[in-house]
Amino acid sequence: MNKFQIIAPGKVILHGEHAVVYKKPALAAAVGLSTKLLFYPQPESDVAIFNLETLNCTFEIQLKQFNDFIKDIREKYPENKLDCTAKLLEDVRAVIAKQFDGSTNNSPKYQQSQKTFLAIYYLLAGAVLSAPSELTLKSGFKIHIDTELNIGSGLGSSASFGATLAAAFLLITGHFDEKSYLKLENRALISQWAFESERIMHGTPSGVDNTVVTYGGMLRFVKGQGFQSLNIQRPLNIMLVDSRVNRSTADIVAKVRHLWETFPKVIDSIWDACEEIVADAIPLYESFGNAKDDSVKFEKLERLFQINNDLLKAIGVTHPKLEQIFAIAFKRGFFSKITGAGAGGFAVVLLPENYESNEVYWKLKEELESAGFGVQSTTAGGEGLRINDLDD
Repeated sequence: MNKFQIIAPGKVILHGEHAVVYKKPALAAAVGLSTKLLFYPQPESDVAIFNLETLNCTFEIQLKQFNDFIKDIREKYPENKLDCTAKLLEDVRAVIAKQFDGSTNNSPKYQQSQKTFLAIYYLLAGAVLSAPSELTLKSGFKIHIDTELNIGSGLGSSASFGATLAAAFLLITGHFDEKSYLKLENRALISQWAFESERIMHGTPSGVDNTVVTYGGMLRFVKGQGFQSLNIQRPLNIMLVDSRVNRSTADIVAKVRHLWETFPKVIDSIWDACEEIVADAIPLYESFGNAKDDSVKFEKLERLFQINNDLLKAIGVTHPKLEQIFAIAFKRGFFSKITGAGAGGFAVVLLPENYESNEVYWKLKEELESAGFGVQSTTAGGEGLRINDLDD
């Protein structure tokens, strides 16, 4: 096996936050920040080493023990070529629990590390057991993973992580090669296993994150109804602004649900308005970039951003730090909105074409950074997961 690199983007929600929980459409896009995985074959080794830069930790899997586990699973389920991943996950949990047995460390970082190792072991086992031909891992390797995405920020960092791992394991177990991974059925397989990783990290994921990071571009998503890819002309320029306020997505969703239960007709009317924003935004995103009336389309998108943001404020998911970001951006003539759960996290600012030659953009960036916010200019709607053979 050659040395290779896998890159998977994060994601950003452009429209439909919170309304998507109530079966209204949302628009999500691949963001131009990514997770990078480097695979190094180690033919003389009998260990798989995983170096996770962002978590500042290293995991090891002894291949002999792993192959013994695979053999046991095959004997345990002789007629089942991984029809039920839940059974495999139960067995992997038991293996990981033994390795972490006796630890009294209950810190969030330790719990995150345990989940991460569980996802790694589970995805590797799944790739081996579902391989086109029966196999065992005969030689070691080293995997290094780093990311530009803030963990736990709503930018799809865990889906990006899961997709790079899934693609790497599926590649080394012969499901596809460095060229055929782009076939629809292979990208669907990567997305499916990235979703399995998301289940470990989040319990009940929607499926939007793993789909966006795998396929890229922009997607319209309705809970329980699947996805529709938008046919965009080119990626959109955006600025992501980190409020540096941590929050719990589950808590925010619960508060919004309480508001909906208290004023169902009022909040339902907000969800209906959010749905209309998505409907009006789609043709603008799909035609923007063809040079015909682009300035008019951009102004319409700016207004939709503003209306969308006001609706999110109405359901109580803003924060004083987010309001500060909106005020700074508006003062400079830029339109912005909450992205994701709100009450902290990130804001997204719409940037015009050739923004880097615009002096006002640099003043905006400087003012936001001086106020203590994290600022990253990037794109929405770019490439999805890709594999590069580094020995070419």
